[in-house]
Amino acid sequence: MSVVDPASVPAAPKTMTPFQEFWHYFKRNKGAVIGLVYVVLMLLIAIFAGALAPHAPAEQFRDVLLHPLVWQEGGSWRFILGTDDVGRDILSRLMYGTRLSLLVGCMVVVLLLILGVVFGLMAGYLCCAVDATIMRLVDIMLALPNLLLVAIFGPSIVNAPIAPRCWWR
Repeated sequence: MSVVDPASVPAAPKTMTPFQEFWHYFKRNKGAVIGLVYVVLMLLIAIFAGALAPHAPAEQFRDVLLHPLVWQEGGSWRFILGTDDVGRDILSRLMYGTRLSLLVGCMVVVLLLILGVVFGLMAGYLCCAVDATIMRLVDIMLALPNLLLVAIFGPSIVNAPIAPRCWWR
């Protein structure tokens, strides 16, 4: 019979916390890491738009209407992405626009979370008629195309998050 040296036996792997385990598998997925970097970059741009933007978003430069991009002929580094037809810097407007886009996106998620919890609790705790009514209303919502809802509600910043309610499709 052979004798086993305890120093030659490999140690058992160290147990990981749930966060360490999540990060271990997350960092292996290149698409997820790229997505995380993109989301963090957008959050940083939204937070620090006042410091990063070269100009105020509503500031007009009447002498450079429809200025081309920096890499096109006639473009300059003063307006990297050019100007619009009123002379406003497009890069600055994009940086400040991330704030509104993130606000609308977060507002929709929070609103749908609250509505989902409320309707789920109502369907679970109240009688069968309430459950059936909620289920039929959701069926009607799923049957209507998004374009029809936009036509019904009309285009606006308030109705924009409401119309594409089928975000899971």
